[in-house]
Amino acid sequence: MRRIRARGAIGIGLAVVLVVGAIGGWMFFQSDDGEKEPIVVGSSSTPSMIDPGGAYDAGAAMLVSNLYQSLLTYAPGLERPVPDAAEQCDFADGQLTVFRCTLRDDLTFSSGRTVTPADVKFSYDRILAMAERAEREKADESIPEDEKFSFAGPASLLASLEAVRIDGQDIIFELNQPDATFPFIVAGSAGAIVDSESYEESEPRDDGEAVGSGPYVLTDYEPYEYAALEPNPDYQGANQSAEFPITIRYFTEGEDGTPAEELLAEAWENGEIDVNDGKMPPQIMADFDSSDLDYRVTESTGASIRVLGFNTREGAPMADAALRQAAAAMLDREAITRHVHRNTVESLYSLIPVGFTGHGTPYYDRYRDSDAEELRQELENAGYELPVPFALGYSRGAANHEEARVVEQQLEADGLFEVEITYYDWAEFVPTLYGNDPYDAYLVSWVADYPDPAAFTDVLLGPGDGLNTGFSSDDINGRIATTRQEPDRGRASEEFRIIHERATESAPIIPIFQDKAITISGQDITGIQHLASNGGVWRLWELRRV
Repeated sequence: MRRIRARGAIGIGLAVVLVVGAIGGWMFFQSDDGEKEPIVVGSSSTPSMIDPGGAYDAGAAMLVSNLYQSLLTYAPGLERPVPDAAEQCDFADGQLTVFRCTLRDDLTFSSGRTVTPADVKFSYDRILAMAERAEREKADESIPEDEKFSFAGPASLLASLEAVRIDGQDIIFELNQPDATFPFIVAGSAGAIVDSESYEESEPRDDGEAVGSGPYVLTDYEPYEYAALEPNPDYQGANQSAEFPITIRYFTEGEDGTPAEELLAEAWENGEIDVNDGKMPPQIMADFDSSDLDYRVTESTGASIRVLGFNTREGAPMADAALRQAAAAMLDREAITRHVHRNTVESLYSLIPVGFTGHGTPYYDRYRDSDAEELRQELENAGYELPVPFALGYSRGAANHEEARVVEQQLEADGLFEVEITYYDWAEFVPTLYGNDPYDAYLVSWVADYPDPAAFTDVLLGPGDGLNTGFSSDDINGRIATTRQEPDRGRASEEFRIIHERATESAPIIPIFQDKAITISGQDITGIQHLASNGGVWRLWELRRV
């Protein structure tokens, strides 16, 4: 039972053409008037919007990190926060409940206004204000459902923030609990500073304009198509000044159903992009020759994971943990990584991926010996009439249609479930996932907001409910609170492992695989090795043409 629009994947032949012939159309030089030709970057991570207060997806965070400043940021090679818009930041108490930053006094928005501590306070307050508005309208029966405000912003990251105060050039964050992760959150897109005179407090800006103080200024933007960026001559902060204009080309599913990954691969083959920082079809990436001297290639363990999430609220088809446990037992990750993604990703058995403190294999340990007939008997004894039907939504992602079909086949194989898979455009998928009536289940990628295991544990399993599953556990919440009291993150590793072992018992979110981060460019482009990191910053300013 499905509603899918798809067309056949690009053949292996294209991969060969891509490797041996793509460089021809790439050579851009300075124009006669001395202006630098933009570096064209291809991406399949399209932003849902460019207002940092209203967007909470990887594509938005990537663009936000170039247009706006946060008080802190991440320097290349460092996975800890360093000052950017701030002169300095630190906890002002031994309990990790008061975080104090001193704002630089030489910062200017692209609107021409000086950046003030009031702007910083406003930027945090509006995120919480929009989340509160959504909750208010959700409970207001006088407002029609289709007119209620649906908030998909980063409020879940600010769960520990009680209040923001100003003292001269200082911004003081008062937390409702000890939180060693708060500096990491400040350094991310949730901490992006907006001009208080250019943004509404309780409404995201959706006019395609951006007013920030980051390394770049947005000069043109067409949602889901492109973003044109010019170096910001007034930028002052931790990052080096940008030298080259950037044009980001966003690749989404074509009107005829052609996957974004295929369109990106075609653009690469045709020499339309200088830097390929998106996902191409797995069969192309599997055959890609990273030793070819015509290209620069950087590959690293990614901070992005693919998961199967469930709506666990009362009345939802998969509200019972026993059903989610059965689904976790039926999922064959190796088949997905091998046959769908051609080994371009790694199977994952924990929400904390490789490279982060606390990584383990709790889903493998718990479900490796599961037997389908025993699962059937347990569900029937619990009163379920099999197969149990539920709807599974999905959107963009490498080989997304094939992946959804394989997951459907695996869950239906022994008659335990009847799955209806449906593809949604990204612009519809995100608001629905975070809306008042989310999908029964969904396939989605999750990218770490900051380089700490809490970016997976606290946000996904804790009170922030980062994927809107509705799941809550007093035991897990208590253990999360314990990890937040430990400034030495390595010493919290055992607690993180226990949290994820407990999470397998309820299985609100089932990990499937961990991405590999692969970026490709021509030899005339440098800096791609610094473009991305586990900190979530997309360093377009590092790109140079030689």
